[in-house]
Amino acid sequence: MTLSDKFQKYGIYALYLTCFICFFSSALTAIFSVIMLVCWLASGTFKNIPLILKENSITLIGIVFCTLLLVGIIYSPAPLEVSLDFFKKYRVLLFIPIVLSLTKGQPNMAGNIVNALLLGYLFVLVNDYLVDFGLITMNKLALKRYGGGFLVIFAYLVLQRSMLEKKRRFLWGGFFLIISYHIFFILNTRTGWLIFIALAVLFISQYFFIKKQLIFYIVSLFLLLGIFYTSHSVQNRVSETIQNLQNYDVEKLNSRDSVGLRLDWYQNSIELIKEKPVFGYGTGAWEIAQKSLVEGTSTQPATDPHNEFLLTTVQIGFVGLSVLLSLFIDPLLRSFKLIRRKEDAQAFALQATVLFLFIGCFLNSWILSTMPSHIFAFLIVAFYPVRESSRHVFPPE
Repeated sequence: MTLSDKFQKYGIYALYLTCFICFFSSALTAIFSVIMLVCWLASGTFKNIPLILKENSITLIGIVFCTLLLVGIIYSPAPLEVSLDFFKKYRVLLFIPIVLSLTKGQPNMAGNIVNALLLGYLFVLVNDYLVDFGLITMNKLALKRYGGGFLVIFAYLVLQRSMLEKKRRFLWGGFFLIISYHIFFILNTRTGWLIFIALAVLFISQYFFIKKQLIFYIVSLFLLLGIFYTSHSVQNRVSETIQNLQNYDVEKLNSRDSVGLRLDWYQNSIELIKEKPVFGYGTGAWEIAQKSLVEGTSTQPATDPHNEFLLTTVQIGFVGLSVLLSLFIDPLLRSFKLIRRKEDAQAFALQATVLFLFIGCFLNSWILSTMPSHIFAFLIVAFYPVRESSRHVFPPE
């Protein structure tokens, strides 16, 4: 094994650790990412970048988006350190071409990446169950349950494995039930519940013919009704949401509840977009622009509108929004190409990856956030590339 091969191997190990640790610590995620980057440079695999860019158009989209953010720093009214800090949060999009070039030609990489993510999620799952059963005290990791809607993608991936790996179907099926209980009875996330329903509809449409689809949709509806009447968390959050919507005053924009605040910020964003629709206010400028807009009113100031699409449009305009939308459209087009190549499982997982982030970005700024953005980037690396066989994506039975 050459020195270059050793650095590539160490870089791949750092990648696995980054996938695993992104659930627990932003600092450690950054450290292992830097180690991976150093190994990527030392191994010489960066020479694969031109071919990676040619074969995977999503990498170019990510680079263009980051370039727009970089240019946006020039005309942003925000302090330079604020703009740079905001820009750094989107660097995960640049990980996609780096990881693809680091792992090019390596067997079973996609399956290993998914396994590393699943292992990290398993630790979150166990911790939440132990807290819920009163076996350990509430801790920092368990507190993330209040914003863990992005974890729902793992329910889809586990259910898919129960379909593909017949010898371990009951094992994966049992794991899916444990995850489902976690989502609806332990997690306190309306976004996650919405994504779960959307992914369930997608899964049924992907794997069953029309007659069976109808049966599964009806069964799923009854299961959801059963969950609603047995989960106090779901009942309380649904009731709270309905009450928030009923109490919302579209004229006063003075809400203090979670739903009303978001609606206020959405309206603020629309007003700001009208002022500078093409290139926006600049990177990191949403907070300053909104603060100026609501000055002298009772609207609550915020750091972002909890909507990735509005946040992007305010800061880098409709130019930036078009690139952001391409980040979702391009993988969908790639999924159809994979289906034509008979790589259905990989294509379906890619579609699920796009759907989970797309919905999340409507209700939160998930690309701005560490965990969901890293999960999305690593799953794109796993499911986006055209490979010789789906055995590189899903382990054999």
